[in-house]
Amino acid sequence: MIKMIFQSFEEIMWLLVFYLIVLLIMAIFLSIALSFFSKARHTNFGNVFLTAFLITLIYALVFYFTGGLLAWLIVLILTWIIISVSHNVGLLSAIVITIIAFLLYVLVVLLLSALLHVTIDLFPF
Repeated sequence: MIKMIFQSFEEIMWLLVFYLIVLLIMAIFLSIALSFFSKARHTNFGNVFLTAFLITLIYALVFYFTGGLLAWLIVLILTWIIISVSHNVGLLSAIVITIIAFLLYVLVVLLLSALLHVTIDLFPF
């Protein structure tokens, strides 16, 4: 378990800015993945942003108290349930939505790294 000790108010603010950027990126790719499903409801950006916020909140809480493979399983199952309930899609569709969102993220990162001729880390964690 990683414990973060903040030395100043500035460090807290930079963490919040970084979190907001990651949250916006997650919401954008989740919104794109939801647009592939015509039966999905509540697909405006505000609802998708709220879904992404809930997912990151659950991710943080689960990984704070547990770790390893069990934590990943819990987070994935809860993510699929949240997407399924909040956007009125089935559980299988929620699984496909998360896969599509992740693949789109990887594709965009690879294209950006090729266009900019730099190495970009795929995973922000």
